[in-house]
Amino acid sequence: MLTRPATNTDLPAALDVWRLANAARGKHVSPARIADVSAKLRAADSLVAVTVDVDEVVAMAVGVPAREDDGDGAPVPGLCHVAMVFVRPDRWGRGVGGAVLRGLADTAAATGYTRLQLWTGESNVRAQRLYLRHGFTATGRVTRHNGEAIGHYTADLPLGG
Repeated sequence: MLTRPATNTDLPAALDVWRLANAARGKHVSPARIADVSAKLRAADSLVAVTVDVDEVVAMAVGVPAREDDGDGAPVPGLCHVAMVFVRPDRWGRGVGGAVLRGLADTAAATGYTRLQLWTGESNVRAQRLYLRHGFTATGRVTRHNGEAIGHYTADLPLGG
């Protein structure tokens, strides 16, 4: 397996990974949400990493500039917001999530970021274990997104784990 920055030709496969992972978790994805994710993957300020096995994208992660006021304010210098980390369900539990997360972190560090932040579902124990294993710390902040409790995590770059 190889983890690297995504190319434009990787983006449709990255979107498919996102769809497959959401379907496996029982999450409905509307056409509007698919369009939003596709736009985020193609945004000029997005950092997209993929993990590829042979010629197949098996994981994707997206980082964007973090903003004050939980996304509504000005950019926070040096802070990258990890907006997405998704792995094909048939690859869950095989270290692929860690590989793509480290790849995104390396790209963020090379771009000048010094810290990462993210939010993840309080019920998503698999994701929490991944983030904690790679040096993230829960900040204790919890809010709700689409009716789900989500917790805030941060990590210094370079990542541990």
